[in-house]
Amino acid sequence: MPSSTCATGLRVFPSAALALVLMSLPAVAVDKPQEQAVNRVVNTIDWGAANTAQADASKSDQRLIAAFIDTAPAGLDDVTLPVLILGTDAKVELPAFRGQENAYSAYYRLDGAQLSVMGARTLLAEVPGLSFKHEARTYEFTGDGADHMFSRFGGFYTLRITCDAPTEDVRCIEPGYLAELAQTVTVVKGAVQ
Repeated sequence: MPSSTCATGLRVFPSAALALVLMSLPAVAVDKPQEQAVNRVVNTIDWGAANTAQADASKSDQRLIAAFIDTAPAGLDDVTLPVLILGTDAKVELPAFRGQENAYSAYYRLDGAQLSVMGARTLLAEVPGLSFKHEARTYEFTGDGADHMFSRFGGFYTLRITCDAPTEDVRCIEPGYLAELAQTVTVVKGAVQ
């Protein structure tokens, strides 16, 4: 028995000795990556053009806008850019909505797909280390759907669709579907509130 206790002590000692040596070394400072300031530029909005577009909306879109506002969309009054939603020509139900100061999202549930209209007033500028690996396009396939991007009134907008069957559903494969929907958007909020 005594020899097995001694043998066990010898096997444990090297790891204990190593731990003591490591603890006695001076602490080594590891530099944490410095958080770099992100320069977010707030774009100027052409409220005159947004107001004109809202006033020129069709009667059916005017009714749609009123029905949407009656749902008391969360954060609508906080959004500082023209809010665009799909108009009556899109033949969809009213969207779920979430808004904040410089951005919003209107969400639609479609048969076999989900669609969002997202708007933003800001863009990133001069971000150290940020580089784009491809040229941005109006239409981009995203793997489970597609994005259609455009700018209006000084705001930046994206129509995003995701499909349950993204490699089979024409809405997620062909750019024409989102391009046609982009033509139906109507201005809900045409002035700073």
